Amino acid sequence: MSRAVLVTGGAGFIGSHVAAQLARRGDRVVLFDQRPPAGAAEWLLGPHADRIAFVRGDVSEWPDVLGAVREHAAGAIVHAAAIGDPAAVQHRPLLALRVNVEGSLHCLEAARLLGLGRVVLFSSIGVLPGIREEPVTASHPVICGDEGPGSGFYGASKVAVEAFAYGYRQAFGVDFAVLRPSAVYGLGMQHPIFIKPMVEDAVDGRPTRFATGRDFPRDYTHVEDVAALALLALDAPADALRDRVFYAATGRPLRTAGELAEVVRGLVPGADIEIGPGLSDADRLEVRYRGVLDISNAREQLGYAPRFGRLEDGVRQYVDEYRRYREALAARS
Repeated sequence: MSRAVLVTGGAGFIGSHVAAQLARRGDRVVLFDQRPPAGAAEWLLGPHADRIAFVRGDVSEWPDVLGAVREHAAGAIVHAAAIGDPAAVQHRPLLALRVNVEGSLHCLEAARLLGLGRVVLFSSIGVLPGIREEPVTASHPVICGDEGPGSGFYGASKVAVEAFAYGYRQAFGVDFAVLRPSAVYGLGMQHPIFIKPMVEDAVDGRPTRFATGRDFPRDYTHVEDVAALALLALDAPADALRDRVFYAATGRPLRTAGELAEVVRGLVPGADIEIGPGLSDADRLEVRYRGVLDISNAREQLGYAPRFGRLEDGVRQYVDEYRRYREALAARS
């Protein structure tokens, strides 16, 4: 019998793509979330329903996590559940602690008590302070003498999770890998980061307008590559992991939102996109921890090779998949 992998946040954006890739290759997936998949996630996972068991639960509730692992005999965990929007916890540190930190500890504790294989934890580039040097390696400091994580309580919660993971490995031998995604995009994405409205409005024939942001740079990373890296991190032999932290990114020079708009216009004839110059106040804070990310350790230790390293290729895939999704919705109505 194939193994079972518990995917927390499995009905969400990244989690649903991880679950789909696991099921596609033959693993049994325990989809753990507060709500069943809906919308794009439901469409994405539908073809693999026979390999997916949905469990309603909350990662911040220890009995929910332990019960799901025990009941379904999960052998490993991919932990993608979190409050993923820094603004949502900007003034609510206890919420960041309860969901992001305690939820992650519940996964690590389940692995300790039940002797699971590896726990793959999704962190964030938001753990980084202002960039000191590029390319940014996994050894770049996250706590400096004059500043901490650039994304506030969200980044602080992710730093705490990474630190606890090392503690669990040192004290109990729990095996783990941490992934720090950058600007993840693709079907089902929730946070706009310019690309969602650009692509989906263009396909649907709507205009897109942004007052500012043309100069905002990001390492836009396709969700299929992020999910593929999660599987590689799950599978890699322990002796191959000289590092435990990896960037889920393309590693290429950053692309601005203005450049992104040009890519979308080139792929969707008639795309009506206007984006003003400069940065918003929030963008000015975020851009400080955006830099070229070093993915060499993921390449060398995990065999990571992004399929959609070129933004043009990734946006084309997003456009095509969004069109297929919209056609499927229309056929059902």
